[in-house]
Amino acid sequence: MNEPMKRIGMAVPFLILALFQVTPVLARSDDLIQREIKAQIEGSTKLQGTRIEVHVKGLLVILTGEVRLYEQKLISDRIAWTTLGVFEVDNEIRVVPKVPLSDAAIERKIREIVKADERFRTAGVVVRVSNGEVFLAGSFLGMRDPSILKHKVAEIEGVVGIEVRAAFLAGKGSP
Repeated sequence: MNEPMKRIGMAVPFLILALFQVTPVLARSDDLIQREIKAQIEGSTKLQGTRIEVHVKGLLVILTGEVRLYEQKLISDRIAWTTLGVFEVDNEIRVVPKVPLSDAAIERKIREIVKADERFRTAGVVVRVSNGEVFLAGSFLGMRDPSILKHKVAEIEGVVGIEVRAAFLAGKGSP
C-alpha cells in the first residue's frame, strides 16, 4: 500500500470516532435542552423569584421575562450557554429593579467597589452611568479582572446594562 493510502486508512477510525462523539450533541432535542435549562434556572437560588421563560428552536435558546438584578440576567445567560447542545443564545430578559437607584447613586456604589479593590484602582477604571446603563473602561493587569468587576456591578439594584472596555497591561501580575 502506498503512503497516501496508509494515511487515509489510519484517519478513517479517527473520523468515525469523532462522528460518534459529536452525534449525541446533535441528537439532543430542543425539548430536552429547554427542560435542562428550565431545571437549572429553577434550581438556582440566585434566580428564585424571577420570571424567566425559555424557548428553544433549532438549538437556538431565547430567554425572555423579567429579573430584578442584572446579575440574574448574566446567570441565566451562562446557564443557557453552558447547556450541552446549545449553539446560540438570545437573551431578551428585561431587568426591572424593585427599587432602582439613581444614576448618581449607582455611580457612587461602583466607585466604592473600585476604591475597595486594589485591582480596580490600579486599572484606573472610568465609570459612566446613564439611565441605569453602566459603561466601564480600564487598563487591567489580570484577564479575569474586568469580568469580576462586571459581576460586582451587576449586583447593584438599578443597573440594567453593562458595557466594559478593557485593555490589559503587560508586566508584574499579568498572567
